[in-house]
Amino acid sequence: MGSSGTVFSQRTVTSAPFKPGVVIWPRVLLVYAFLHGLWFTLYAFFGKGFAYAGWGPFYVSEFLLGLALIALLTTRKLGSLILTPLGGILSCFLVWQVACMLPYLETFGFDALRDSVIWGYSLFGLTVAALIVRLPRSVEISVQRYRRFARLYIFMGPVAWLATLYLRDWLPTWPGTNTSIPLIKGDEYGTHLAGVFAFSLLGFGKGRSWWALVIMFDILLGMSVRSGLLAFLCAAAFVLVLRPRIGRMAILATASCILVLTMVVFDMRFTPPGASRELSAEVLSRSLVSLVSDSEHSDFEGTKEWRLKWWRAIGNYTFEGPYFWTGKGYGVNLAESDGFQVGTQEEPLRSPHNSHLTFLARSGVPGLILWMMLQGAWAASILRSYLRARELKLHDWSGLFGWLLTYWIAFIVAASFDVFLEGPMAAIPFWTVFGLGWGCHTLFCNQINGPHGDSADGEQEWSKRRAEYVVV
Repeated sequence: MGSSGTVFSQRTVTSAPFKPGVVIWPRVLLVYAFLHGLWFTLYAFFGKGFAYAGWGPFYVSEFLLGLALIALLTTRKLGSLILTPLGGILSCFLVWQVACMLPYLETFGFDALRDSVIWGYSLFGLTVAALIVRLPRSVEISVQRYRRFARLYIFMGPVAWLATLYLRDWLPTWPGTNTSIPLIKGDEYGTHLAGVFAFSLLGFGKGRSWWALVIMFDILLGMSVRSGLLAFLCAAAFVLVLRPRIGRMAILATASCILVLTMVVFDMRFTPPGASRELSAEVLSRSLVSLVSDSEHSDFEGTKEWRLKWWRAIGNYTFEGPYFWTGKGYGVNLAESDGFQVGTQEEPLRSPHNSHLTFLARSGVPGLILWMMLQGAWAASILRSYLRARELKLHDWSGLFGWLLTYWIAFIVAASFDVFLEGPMAAIPFWTVFGLGWGCHTLFCNQINGPHGDSADGEQEWSKRRAEYVVV
């Protein structure tokens, strides 16, 4: 949803991207849309440093989750969304997750609820989708607000990331914790850069050529974090496949080579205080090599082997063991139960460094299958809408679907190598993208299947018209 913004004053209003009408914003939806956009932005810039705002065990994410439930009921679109194919899969997925959580609720109490947020935050996706369907003009508003967020992130995102690396000892912390403000992870940083990169190349960012050059420099600052680097590279490759432009690709390749060669020739090395890896061309090379093969450097290979051993253990006791159907449930500390604990007593590790395998370990093989079906159905729907929009030459629509699909890929890749979707820092932005795509797909299908659905005249309406909020 991007960062929040102001109210438009134009009298011309539309109820859908391609169809004139009237937009009425109930006050609770206006407040929720503003706060959701604000939360998205604050999580992107401050990460865990924002997540700790509040009073345990109720923090800002729980506050927004409560508002999301109220907003969802206000939209009165829950029933229509649940009756869609994607809604049916989501319902089955949630029912199974709840069934795997309830038996452990009495034993583990709050820990069972805390571990369940990995699927509980899907409420945000459902709410965003319902909001889009209820107020179609919010699609355009979301794109406009994300454009502002993107412009800010390409400059301030690296500042927050470098502050997390270099200034941890001087940054303010939440009382009683070691959590600094900001405190963002490399995979969060790389994922949002991938989203901004796709946004610029798919035609939404003004001055997008220089945007892309700045982003290529930004991602080099996070090259020591393999999951974030891989998430960005996969997303960047996908968006270039969607919109192959030889000239732009040549510019990006040349700029990237110049940056890397400069680091090599001048042997530029930066070692953040307290960091285990320096920022240099050598580290970039090690990161890239370790993604596709074994590395001779123990700092990369050690963490890689530790992950693989844990993942194999999870596969053994689910696919081939006693936890095939329901996994170990929600509430048990998987790191301790599986014998792979590396966290501290104050902040113990609870889940494997792979959010997808968290579903397998906690809800068994059926839980993993339902998760894969949910994500696969979403991706197939968005890709189908993208191809249909391109066929109809609806460039704004195709750009929108291409951007969301690329953003989603970055999240999915990053979630494969870290405890990622288990926390609100990544989960809320992820489910925002999921809900925005679901809502836009629903609107688009309704549009092209309507009496004027095959006309491209509405493309100009979406790019020219601006909506007016009517608060009731």
